[in-house]
Amino acid sequence: MGISAIILPKMIKEYSFFLSCFFQLIKLFTFLDGIFLTLVVLLIIRLITHRKKYRVCSVKINLPFSLGNITYEPTEIDRIVAWKLYTQLKTRKAALIFDENYDVIDKIYDSLYELFQINRDLLMNLPLYEIERQPNISDLIFRVLNDGIRPHLTKWQLDFHKWWDNAVNNPDNKDKNPQDIQKCYPKYTELIKELKGMNLELNKYAEDLLNIAKTSPHAIQKSKDKIKKPIPIQPSSELEKTNRK
Repeated sequence: MGISAIILPKMIKEYSFFLSCFFQLIKLFTFLDGIFLTLVVLLIIRLITHRKKYRVCSVKINLPFSLGNITYEPTEIDRIVAWKLYTQLKTRKAALIFDENYDVIDKIYDSLYELFQINRDLLMNLPLYEIERQPNISDLIFRVLNDGIRPHLTKWQLDFHKWWDNAVNNPDNKDKNPQDIQKCYPKYTELIKELKGMNLELNKYAEDLLNIAKTSPHAIQKSKDKIKKPIPIQPSSELEKTNRK
């Protein structure tokens, strides 16, 4: 009988033992992984079923330009859009009262034109599920743009620009500053009055947008019937005298 015939069965037996232990360890780890996965799933289910529910506070917006008011519950996207518009208005001449000594009407109209484009971009980037809610922030923006700002621009912008282009190219106005030139516009007084009125309304609009941006959700507490504890009735003075006797 050779040495290999003696050693080989022994080696096979040892390897079989190690393989058996290895597979047992694999089964153990598989079992532990299953337990861990089950715990994770249960934890997720608990978080979903027991999470706090939130409701958004309703906010009432008094629309500028005497367009009435709307009351609705802003979403997080509404708040972001409102803040972006607020910062645009507060950093532009369009929402600041016109200063006749320093401001130029032509620049105000340029600022309003840019504001329209910014509003369009914000509206186009709104997700569809947001515009399905009624009302929503797009209703507010459309009303202000189309029923508030646009009528002023339709009435004044083209007429003033036509006059302005001729005035600034007139040799007689070569040494005049823009503020003095624009005061020669035939309807200057009427235009400035309406322009200042629009500035004031846009400033109010900016404050409404800020209110929307500051609106935050509050946790809804489950209503529980609280058992009122009986309040002891204080004995009257006559009853106290009787008890003392």
